[in-house]
Amino acid sequence: MATNLDDFTVIKEGEAEILMSKKNKVFFNKAQVNNRDLSIAVLRAFISKRKQEHEEYLSKKAKGTKKASENDTSEMAVEEVDNKTPPEDHKSNGKCELAEETSPGESCTTMEGSVKIDEEQVDDSEGKRPAELEPPRVLEALSASGLRALRYAREIEGIGQVVALDNDPASVEACRKNIKFNGSVAVSKVESHLADARVYMLENPKKFDVVDLDPYGSPSVFL
Repeated sequence: MATNLDDFTVIKEGEAEILMSKKNKVFFNKAQVNNRDLSIAVLRAFISKRKQEHEEYLSKKAKGTKKASENDTSEMAVEEVDNKTPPEDHKSNGKCELAEETSPGESCTTMEGSVKIDEEQVDDSEGKRPAELEPPRVLEALSASGLRALRYAREIEGIGQVVALDNDPASVEACRKNIKFNGSVAVSKVESHLADARVYMLENPKKFDVVDLDPYGSPSVFL
């Protein structure tokens, strides 16, 4: 269903645009543009730092795996040297004779077994791939028009899904309209739900990497 723009005022902030009803049904605080700008700067810094820490973790893990592999190889080399040491028992003709309790077949099998084990360890270590860092998921707990969520989606590189909540049906309707109005990037990254932020956060304690709280008043009831 097409939107009749005659009933709305288009407000542009950053790279996002929202439709504000001329009846002014949904809360919008124009003065908070600096607050939203600051939130975007902080999120960008967070994503960069998060990526850096993940890469450092993978680097340390790779070094530890390499060191462990080198130690295993060194131990195997020592075992091979020991296995090649001539036994003390000799025949009268001066030729080396294997100890009676160990047959040549058994010795060969032991060596092959060692090689196979080592190859499996190498295959396992090569087969394991470190989990890629998922884009951070963001919860905008009190979204109203959805402007903040839309700016996050359109202006922050590397951001994941942004969930915009509100317990006011008119606000959720406006937010969904604004998501569509902002095109494919917003549609693919931002989703809007009618919900009480406190209940939603309790039901999804580990779903998000970032929680954005911008209440009109004290945030204590949400913390």
